[in-house]
Amino acid sequence: MKISLIVLGCAVVGFIILLVATRKAKSPVGKACSVCGVTSSYGYSQHAEEDADKIRPMCLVHLMSQLEGDYEGFRGRAVVVEPADGPPCYVFQPVQEWRQAFKDSKISDDVSSLIAKMDGKCHDCGQTANFLWLGSKGLSGENFEETLDKGLSATLLRQNPAPVSLCPKCCVKRVASALEGKRLSYLEVCAPKGNADGFVIPMGY
Repeated sequence: MKISLIVLGCAVVGFIILLVATRKAKSPVGKACSVCGVTSSYGYSQHAEEDADKIRPMCLVHLMSQLEGDYEGFRGRAVVVEPADGPPCYVFQPVQEWRQAFKDSKISDDVSSLIAKMDGKCHDCGQTANFLWLGSKGLSGENFEETLDKGLSATLLRQNPAPVSLCPKCCVKRVASALEGKRLSYLEVCAPKGNADGFVIPMGY
C-alpha cells in the first residue's frame, strides 16, 4: 500500500514538473522578437487565450508599434486598466462575450456604466477619446479574480484616482510608460479589436 502511494506521489510530481517545463518551453518571453530578433519580454496575440504557437514574441519597441496600430483601428470603447505586476497576461475582453460567459461577474456591468459616462475628449491632448484609463493600484497576481468577480466599483475604483478619458495614441503612451517604468513582462498581450466595447486588464487564465 505504501509503495503504491509513493509511486502515485512520484507520478503526480513528475506530471507537474512536465507541465511546468512544457509551459516554459512554449513561453514567448525570452525568445527572439519576431520582428527584430532581440530578446523578447512579451507575447503578442490577436485575441485573449490564443493558442501558444500563435503568440508572437516581441520586444517592447515592436509591441508598442503593434499596439499603436491596434488601438488606432479600434472602433468601440474600452476601459483600460493600467498594467500591473503579478498577473501573466494583459488582454482585451469584449463586454458582451464576458457577460455571456460569466453571468455572475460584476465587471461587465461596471465597464458598461463607466463607458456610458466617459468624456468624449482626451484628458491628455484634447483629441477624440474612446478609452477610459484606470489605475491598477491594489491589483495583483493573487487577487485579480476578485476584480473580475466583484467588479471595478468594489475594487480598483476605491483605491485609484478617478478614471480619465484618452485617445488611442495617449492610451498606448500610458501603457508603454507603465510597462517600461515597472519593468513588466507578459506572456500574452492583446489589444482591443473591431467595434465591440470591452476592457483591457491584467489577468490570468
